[in-house]
Amino acid sequence: MPDADATEINPEGSLPGEREAQPPAPAGDYTEYQSATQASTGFDKARQLAQKARSESGRLLKKRFVLEDVLGEGGMGLVYKARDLRKVEAEDRNPYIAVKVLGQNFKDHPQAFVSLQQEAVKSQKLAHPNIVTVHDFDRDGNTIFMTMELLKGDPLDSLLQLEAPFSKEVAMRYFNDLCSGLDYAHKRGLIHSDFKPGNIFVTTGGTVKILDFGIARAANKSAVSHDYDAGDLGALTPAYATVEMARGEPPSFSDDVYALACVLYIMLTGEHPYGRKSAADALAEHLKPPRPAVLNNREWQALSAALNPEKSRRPATIDAFRNAMLPPKRAGSLKGVVALGLVLVAAGGWFGYQQMQAGKEQQRVIETRMQAAKDCFYSQDYKCTIENALVVRNLAPQHPEAGQLLGAAESAQAEAQQEQLVSTRLADAEACFEAGDYACAGGRLRALLDLVPGQAQATLLLQRVDREIVRQTIGSHLETARACVDSGDIDCARVALANARDAGAQPAELEEAQRAVDALAAALMAAARDREEQLALLLAEGRACLQMNDFTCVDDRVAQLRAADADSAGALELQQAAAAGREQQRFREQTVAGFLEEAEDCFQRKNYSCTIAKSESALAIIPRHPGASALIRQAGDAQNKAKMNISIQ
Repeated sequence: MPDADATEINPEGSLPGEREAQPPAPAGDYTEYQSATQASTGFDKARQLAQKARSESGRLLKKRFVLEDVLGEGGMGLVYKARDLRKVEAEDRNPYIAVKVLGQNFKDHPQAFVSLQQEAVKSQKLAHPNIVTVHDFDRDGNTIFMTMELLKGDPLDSLLQLEAPFSKEVAMRYFNDLCSGLDYAHKRGLIHSDFKPGNIFVTTGGTVKILDFGIARAANKSAVSHDYDAGDLGALTPAYATVEMARGEPPSFSDDVYALACVLYIMLTGEHPYGRKSAADALAEHLKPPRPAVLNNREWQALSAALNPEKSRRPATIDAFRNAMLPPKRAGSLKGVVALGLVLVAAGGWFGYQQMQAGKEQQRVIETRMQAAKDCFYSQDYKCTIENALVVRNLAPQHPEAGQLLGAAESAQAEAQQEQLVSTRLADAEACFEAGDYACAGGRLRALLDLVPGQAQATLLLQRVDREIVRQTIGSHLETARACVDSGDIDCARVALANARDAGAQPAELEEAQRAVDALAAALMAAARDREEQLALLLAEGRACLQMNDFTCVDDRVAQLRAADADSAGALELQQAAAAGREQQRFREQTVAGFLEEAEDCFQRKNYSCTIAKSESALAIIPRHPGASALIRQAGDAQNKAKMNISIQ
């Protein structure tokens, strides 16, 4: 992958909005580096870097890789320049690697993650000078990432923007190197499936490297059998995808042939052969790319065949495409052959010697590599074993010992990776458990048991987690019951106790809360009795007030009854009776007022007997009416005075 010295470009082909791929790092999750002696500069340096990363969220992966510069951003995630603290400890002069942190889409699709893991293991076997070296594939929490060699230079798409079209010599040299890398991968059963300029890198030394083998393949493979679109995972680039890829058909070598032909055409012309339209559109519109001026008839025939949207008309393999574009050199004329034969005869001894020396050198390399592979195997460095055994197999494909050692190393590496995966998952689950996050612990343990069914430690820890979840659930229900008791809600408290019992609470666990609920029930019953007595007293007082026509008193008792019981039937009864009493009172007062008016008229006419009679009628309706009583007294006094005057005469 590109390093910080390279122009910051997008090795995937720019797709904005992938910044969420930057990994979160939990606080405090850092290795404490300690050296055996105080003089260990490497360990001191690693410790300082880890401490610095602690203050910058999302900068440390697996307690080992310190992410520094963002080198590129694409549809599948971000690429970082990172420092490997293991290399720092060892005082390696070049501790830098590239880390590709995959985006949210891979996190959201577990099957894509599994497929990617399988393809990444295959990618690690690709030891070729024209393919970037993949070191490892891992995850840290929810962050999925790959580590690989760090490259200096520029992606091909960036160079094309600046320099295209290339000279024919440069384009053909790059084409030949790309053919070598793709052919090497194809012979090992690995198809790229997203070959494009953004996935090709040109180092400062002029070496062409193919990037991201396996990522697109994993996304495409998952998309074929699951309900999501590979395009959502950044796996398909329409301008370089074949009709078959767009249909979701199984990948084939011919897919990479078509994409390579598009790349070669762009290098030669600076333009996409179909104006960046997909192969399906090109086929539907019967498009034909213009012939590059620098190609002769044979070369154009080879390139146009590889660019054909119809699979049946394309070369089936990369090797066939390369041989058509760059055919092996043929023998010259008969005269040239005779001359060459004479030279060979004259120099036969020398060439024989050269061949013998070349054979010896190859055998020496095989022996050296085999010994290195054995040494690595015995020291349990399986990656080193595989790399050396692959070199031997490339030089001597039928080498039996190399094949056996390669198989054993791959099996041992897979077993070690599984053990490491189990160890990591268990550590993560235990951390969640210790933090009291039982949902987190349970989820991680179940995921581990899906991968490794029956794993003993995971099974035991999951049993503890389940017990703690039950204990936590019971505790929550009991806490709810206590809160309900405090608020006086007896029904709520009883429901919470029932929930705790259903969750598996034992009688001893329920005892305290049950006592509190029983005490609340008793208190509520006592309060209910007191309340009923109070309501009866208020009702009696209200009725007495009604008998005395004291309607203000009645209103007061109605208000008190409703404050104690909003639905009190007695309060409603008193209120209705008071309303009827007030109406009767108004009628009586109107009648009395009429009698008193007549009594006043009689008094003015000095008919005192009439005055007294009318006033007594008013008193019969409203006893002790002050106005009526006063008129009776006045009429009586006036009557007595009149009698006295008559007697004197």
